[in-house]
Amino acid sequence: MDKLEKFIIKAKANGWVGTEKRGEKIKSSREGAFDIIYNEGDYHYHDSFVGFSDFCGMEHITYKKEPVWSMAYYGYLLEPDMFSGDEAVDILKDALGEMYKQGRFLGGDVFKKGKFEYRDMNFGGYKKFNGVEKIYMDGKLVYELIYFGGLVKK
Repeated sequence: MDKLEKFIIKAKANGWVGTEKRGEKIKSSREGAFDIIYNEGDYHYHDSFVGFSDFCGMEHITYKKEPVWSMAYYGYLLEPDMFSGDEAVDILKDALGEMYKQGRFLGGDVFKKGKFEYRDMNFGGYKKFNGVEKIYMDGKLVYELIYFGGLVKK
């Protein structure tokens, strides 16, 4: 695992849904958006998203002030009368926190908690990827997030 991949995992663990919480909420870069940053040495992580139960955002990383990696995502509730955004955050914190502890942030994961099951499936590695995460409640799909990204160059 190279330095960039390690930083991605560490930055996500310190981001909005992360378990470390050393990321910093900053003034929004766009009207109505939520922004979180995390810095370590020459690496800078910035996550900016709009919405809550249905949301869209982008994460990017710079190294020595040059863009090197980015990820876009769109998540939404499929059964808002059964399953809330707050419940999604709780499950995501646990499931993603477990992945970050394992030293990874991409797919191939199933996490169960009570009546909930989180699944993340992806194709590729951190250099180029796409995937989907899903939450099931008592076997019914209630949440989905689509994501994609990878290395960026000038």
